[in-house]
Amino acid sequence: MVKIQKLDMISAAENSGSLVSLLQDSVKNGASVSFLNPLSDSAAESYWREVFSEINSAQIIVWAAFDDSDNLIGSVQLAPAKMQNAKHRAMVQKLMVNSNHRREGIGNALMDALELEAKNLGKKLLILDTRVGDPSEILYQKKGYVNFGTVPSYAMNSSDGFDDMAFYFKII
Repeated sequence: MVKIQKLDMISAAENSGSLVSLLQDSVKNGASVSFLNPLSDSAAESYWREVFSEINSAQIIVWAAFDDSDNLIGSVQLAPAKMQNAKHRAMVQKLMVNSNHRREGIGNALMDALELEAKNLGKKLLILDTRVGDPSEILYQKKGYVNFGTVPSYAMNSSDGFDDMAFYFKII
């Protein structure tokens, strides 16, 4: 059974090593989450320190998935828009599931928690991007996200090439 928990500053700090490992595992196993393989400890730690400061200032909300042994095995982030005319929307960011736990419904459970919170915050529109052809596209489509375009060569990849990125939205 997977437990989904919204992280505050304290729980995020307590799980910082596991979050670093999750990010490194995701990047190593091909996830397009803004980093290239290999991802150093210092780069991963720096990224999460930045996220922790955004949690503290309420700029971002982070959920983590834990297995029966309380091992952190997944994470996702919601970044509410800050502009006056955009307070109805938010970005879904960095959905990651440990490579040993993929295809177990963890990504779906994390997205359910994120969408419920977004609704409770009065958000009406969620936006995200993902690499074209990634398994995450299937999840997002099953959850009702609509592709509204593709940008070719949007992100560099670890093979010195470029990946196309698909952009999705969902009215909630």
